[in-house]
Order: sequence, then C-alpha cells, then structure tokens
Amino acid sequence: MAVFSAQIGKFPLKNCLLLPWRVRTRGFLIYSVQVLISHLTGNLNSCAAAQAYAEAGMLAEFHTTLVVPAWLRRLSVGLGWKNGIWNRRHFPNEVRPMLRGHPMPELLRLACRSSARLRKSRFGRTYGSLEQAVQRFDAAVARAVRKNQNLQAVHAYMDTAEQTFLAARERGIRTIYELPTPYWRFTRDIVKVETECQPEWAMTLPVMDEDSEAMQRRDRELQLADLVIVPSELVRDSLKLAPPFQARVHVVPYGCPELPSAISHLPSAEASPSHPLRVLYVGSLNQGKGLAYLAEAMTGLEELATLTVIGSRTSASPCAALDRVLAEHRHRSGLSHEEVLAEMRLHDVLVLPTLYEGLALVLLEALACGLTVITTANSGIAGLIENGREGFIVPIRSATAIHDRLRQLAGDVVLLQTMQQADLAWSGEHSWQHYREELRGVIAAK
Repeated sequence: MAVFSAQIGKFPLKNCLLLPWRVRTRGFLIYSVQVLISHLTGNLNSCAAAQAYAEAGMLAEFHTTLVVPAWLRRLSVGLGWKNGIWNRRHFPNEVRPMLRGHPMPELLRLACRSSARLRKSRFGRTYGSLEQAVQRFDAAVARAVRKNQNLQAVHAYMDTAEQTFLAARERGIRTIYELPTPYWRFTRDIVKVETECQPEWAMTLPVMDEDSEAMQRRDRELQLADLVIVPSELVRDSLKLAPPFQARVHVVPYGCPELPSAISHLPSAEASPSHPLRVLYVGSLNQGKGLAYLAEAMTGLEELATLTVIGSRTSASPCAALDRVLAEHRHRSGLSHEEVLAEMRLHDVLVLPTLYEGLALVLLEALACGLTVITTANSGIAGLIENGREGFIVPIRSATAIHDRLRQLAGDVVLLQTMQQADLAWSGEHSWQHYREELRGVIAAK
C-alpha cells in the first residue's frame, strides 16, 4: 500500500491512502482512490483528465457549470445553432454518469456578456462577471467536497480551486492543482514589455493587476496544493516567480486528437513551387498570440505565400492595427471545431508566434492534421518537438525569423513534405490516450 503524506506550511495533512492496482478491467488498471475533479467550462483538457480517472475507476464526481443534454444539442443544430454554446460542451461517455452541473453562475455570466445593458446594470455588476462566476462555482464544489465522505483527492484548476482546496484540507484530502497557463507573474512581465514594443496593439492585451484579488487568489491556490500538474516545461519554469510553495510539480503534456483518416493525412492539394505556400493562423485575435509579428513576416512574401486568419476578437476596444491585418488577409471567424480542422487540411503550415501559452492545443491539432508548425518556445511545445523536424521554433517577437522560415518552406517542397510526414508520425505517438496514462501514473506515485 502506497501512503501519500504532505505538509503545507504548518498544516499537516492526514495520510491519504493510494491503494495499489486492484483489478484489471478491459485493459485498464483500476484504483480504489476516488477523485473529484472540477472545471468551470468542462474544456477538452479537463474532460481528458476526468476520462483518465473514469477509465481507472477513480472518478467520483466531475463538476462543471453547463451540462447540456443530448436532446438540446440536437434541437440547437436543427434550429441552425451549430456553433452555439450548447454544442461546445461535450463530455466523454465514460464521465457522463459522474457529471454534476452548476449552471447558474455560467448562465448569468453568458447573459451579461451578450447584453451590454445587462452587463452595466447593478445586477450584472453583482452577478454577471467572470470573477463572480468562478467564486460561486468554487463555493459550490467546496460544498460537494464536504458532503462526499468517500473522497481521497480533489483535482481543481486555476481560478476555481481555493475554496475547494480549503474544504479538502478540513478533511485531510489530497489536493491536485492544474495550472494550464504560465504563472501569472511570468505573463504580466511579458505583457508589460509587449505593451511598449507594440503600443498599437496594447488594447488587445490583458490587464494584470498584481494587487487584484484574482491574482492573489492564484498564489493562495498554489500554496494549498499537494501536487501541481502543468502541461509544459515553460509553465513549470514560470513557477520560479511564485512565492514559496511545497507542492511537487509534474509536467504532463496534453495529447493530439485522434482524427478520422479523412482529416489526418496530408493536405489534399499537392504542394509545388507553382502554388503559393498556404499559411494558417488559428487563435484569438490579440497580441498575446503575437499576431503583429506574423503580419509583419508576411511582408515580401506576396508571391510565395497566402495567409488565412481564423479567430475572434477578444477586446471590445477598437484596434486599427488588427483591422489592417484582417483587411489584408483572408479572415474567418465563428467556425466550429470541425470547420477549423477542415481549414487546417487546406493549408501547409500553421504559424503561432505566441508570447505566452501553457501548451497550445491548436499546435497539437495542426500536427495531427499533418501541418508543419512555426511557433515560439513560449507556446509550450519546445522540448516536445524537434526544431527542424516536426516544425520550427523561433524566438518571440521575431518577424524576421518567421519570414525566413516561411521563405525556406515555400522554396523547398521536399522539406515541407518531409516535415509533414514527421508531424503525423509524432502526433500518433502523443495521443490523448498517452496523456491519460501518464496522468494516472503521476497520481499513483508517492
């Protein structure tokens, strides 16, 4: 029997027993430990973690906000709302019996986000902000932790973990904290420099006040954790800027999707010198993704490459620089996930010059579609792919480096196709199944 014990500050946790393998069912090794996991929106990452627990018989409850029944999704599709909120909340079949919904915080937030009048009202300021949504959700999960007497561990995510972890500490339950993005002080420093480098894009960057309650709460969450899960070495290294904490940190990279064969092979049109290199950007339309540097890199490549930009604005403030980029290149927004994957297959290379990212899922999807990627070390993928084999890693804020790599690929069809083949091979070895196995191994360790 493996025994886990930890101490946070002067608060000793009770020993939490992690039982050894109990039984093998359908190829999965089954644990006795029971885990409650929570995530505000039930995104792809949290669903994969919940599935990992469910496959091993470890999942007690999966808490989120909106749990959309199948009939409502079908109805929304019939009404033409294919890309609506109801069709973006999918959960693996293995976890559906353990789902617990807390819809009100999210419904209020979404209602206020869609109505400026409601958002500015007293009601909206009180109940409709993201800050209110995360706190109310966290409180609801904390109540569930206190109620379920069979739990041995809780797994919570950045911004919605503090109250959950405090409830877990009351009962001596193990706390697992997932930090999907670089530590906030790392991001703050990047944003500060970028505001000076690209003042025309400053309004698209986040405002990070180190004295705010939200940022201070992230520090407290980290100090309440027994174990921290991060998706990349970048996030792990960013924690050097955090106040002292005692949790062990483990890197568990996200997985590549297992796509249908119709999607997961090389682009249908043969690449050749007579066809321009088809460049794709997928992401939020803000300077945190380094979009200005990609736009600058395309200058002088008009005869060699075309650029498609897929994404939506994240700032309500007008940005003339962004307007110019969208006017000069093909732009698409409001696409479903399936439509984005279809667009990927029509392109040769995906460029993501991001300034801060835990591990960009769009890169993993592009690799699974056979696209060569050009990105920065701050995308989280450095150390996972080999520079020059599956893609190119360039410095942040370097339009010149992006330009040179695009010109190289546009002029060397053999290199492009070789890299695309390497992308498919790499993605096959780094699936979500591999992620789930690695996560279970980390949780099982002492």
